[in-house]
Amino acid sequence: MDKNVILGVEGLNLYDRAGNQLVKDVSLSLRAGETLGLVGESGSGKTLTLRSLIGLLPEGIREKCAARRDNPNCAMIFQNPMSALDPLCPVFRQLCEVIELRQKTNPAETRARALALIRRLSLPEALADTDRLPGSLSGGQCQRLLIAMALSCDPEVLLCDEPTTALDVTVQKQVLALIRELQRERGFAILFVTHNLAVAAQVCESLMVMRQGEIVERGPARRLLTAPCHEYTKALTGAILPVPEREA
Repeated sequence: MDKNVILGVEGLNLYDRAGNQLVKDVSLSLRAGETLGLVGESGSGKTLTLRSLIGLLPEGIREKCAARRDNPNCAMIFQNPMSALDPLCPVFRQLCEVIELRQKTNPAETRARALALIRRLSLPEALADTDRLPGSLSGGQCQRLLIAMALSCDPEVLLCDEPTTALDVTVQKQVLALIRELQRERGFAILFVTHNLAVAAQVCESLMVMRQGEIVERGPARRLLTAPCHEYTKALTGAILPVPEREA
């Protein structure tokens, strides 16, 4: 494997308890600052692949691969912020716990870093004084908190598991723009998992198309979206709904 690769896997295979193969011979690699999208319909194996890379496979899933390069300095943004956050723990406290655990900071430094992240992600500074539970915040605010937690790990690789699926389109656009802006500032690589090609087009430089656990096509995002080769990729691009024209 290329020495410049900071996270990668070759020949990844995943099996369930019954021996059914869920992911078949998947290979991918990421270098610093790159953005790679993994796209496909629900159930195609995208999230399992992502969880394999960070070591969070569900119980009973068996992994076999030819080679891999793990990066312990990874962070992940999960699909549903309301289920990823502890509903009974105030959100600012949750952020502080992540910082303290990953950065080994004292209480004063922990609070200062948490406040800096809150400000950077345009969240209310009042959260530090009147800490609130996740259920009292909007979906967009909760997703920004997950991004803050991921950034508090100072990652070299950010793994995004459909981080905008649960958001409305306006907030979705804001979150995608924020992720790209933060990437330019910090230089981390991104592996972005989504079933939405329109989202992938906004974020990713390169794409891998997954169907039934296999990569059926890969290449630059612009080429795959404008001139797909595989029939499944053509079907995905054909499923993007155009904006209807209004009558005069």
